[in-house]
Amino acid sequence: MRTGRGRRHPCGNPRSSPERWLTAKEAADRLRIKRKTLYNWASTWEVERRGPQPLRMGGRALRYRESDVERCVEARRQVV
Repeated sequence: MRTGRGRRHPCGNPRSSPERWLTAKEAADRLRIKRKTLYNWASTWEVERRGPQPLRMGGRALRYRESDVERCVEARRQVV
């Protein structure tokens, strides 16, 4: 699967992956943040590496690996 700028996404294709992929709404709900915050993190992810790594599905559609989201949830628990 290709991301913007012609690069292959390291996560592969979510449709063929055995791992569960979450929508932006599902990921934001699990992280207990607003969807807008998640979209902001996604727009700067390659620079800041903040939050779970997004997979762009085309347009504004994003997906997140469930394991990445859970890792972020655990990291946020340790900080608080």
